[in-house]
Amino acid sequence: MKMNSKGTLPVLAAVALAVALSVPAPAPAAEYKLRCASIYPAPDVPMSMGKALQIWQEELNRLTGGKFAFENFYGATIGKGPEHIDLVGNRTVDVAQTFPWYTPGRFPIHGVTYVLPFGPSDPMLIVKANRQLREKFPQLVEDEKKNKVLLISDPPGGVYDFMSRKPLRTLEDFKGEKVSLVGRYFGRWLPPGATAVVRPMHDRYELLQNGVANIDLHPFTHFHFTKVYELVKHYTSVGLMAGFHSQILINLEAFNRMPPEIQKAVLEAGRIAEDKMALEVLPAWFKSCQAEFEKAGVQFSKFPEAEIKKWADSLEDVPAEWAAEVEAKGYPGFAILEFWQKATADLGFKWARKWGVKK
Repeated sequence: MKMNSKGTLPVLAAVALAVALSVPAPAPAAEYKLRCASIYPAPDVPMSMGKALQIWQEELNRLTGGKFAFENFYGATIGKGPEHIDLVGNRTVDVAQTFPWYTPGRFPIHGVTYVLPFGPSDPMLIVKANRQLREKFPQLVEDEKKNKVLLISDPPGGVYDFMSRKPLRTLEDFKGEKVSLVGRYFGRWLPPGATAVVRPMHDRYELLQNGVANIDLHPFTHFHFTKVYELVKHYTSVGLMAGFHSQILINLEAFNRMPPEIQKAVLEAGRIAEDKMALEVLPAWFKSCQAEFEKAGVQFSKFPEAEIKKWADSLEDVPAEWAAEVEAKGYPGFAILEFWQKATADLGFKWARKWGVKK
């Protein structure tokens, strides 16, 4: 049977049109392309703070209708942690996720939460207080601009607790023990009779395995990274502190070149990332960690409040030393400590004692 060519052409045209309509239109090309570096592993790695950077990117594209494309370098693949400020400042990358207190000479007051022992551990509470702090003290932004960067998101991290070979129920249980930790001040926060073993995170498993230390101090996320729960089976919730160690910073020139509506979206996405980390991600991570640790035989306990009070009262006023140091550099150190304690107290936190008393 022969088909009439005149009848065939309309049919073919209709089929072609239907096919064309069924094929999705290509996504519009991104207007902004950002190279982003993070000191943390990629967000698909469990408990990685790289998740905060991913949330910021996703929210930014949601707010702008997909105007951004990102090239990501996770896991400190293009520079060590302290080098990330220069990477973003000199625009090797446009955005970096790092910890400004790696370079305290450049950012003397950005790590204030790491100065105050037994501070609040509620992630949303410290996020709210941190926003107030940035509004109150313009020196924070001034230091960022000196380094050609701008902080666009300050996601909270997990609370610092202890994992140990034996249960920790009183201050006496710390006597004669060696505690693996990092940082300038944590060793001075230990109870009387305990000794600090200062080592980076990746050394902790070996230290515990070889008996060099019997107690480890870290956020729960880092206990998970290092798998120390395979060796030590007691998790003691002390709430030594919680802070911010995965800040997201953008190159200041790149930010200033953006239109106001895009700048607004960049900052709003940062706030959303902070909220989601505090309200959704960290609680889910802790629940997952606890289940995994308990499956491995770890027992959880809470250090008595009366013992924490005795512990806090036994310590030197290290925050006052920090305040005096930064005051000598022109910063309002004592005012910052006073403001942080009041802001967090107004949000419902009860401090074990007052810190930063000026002599």
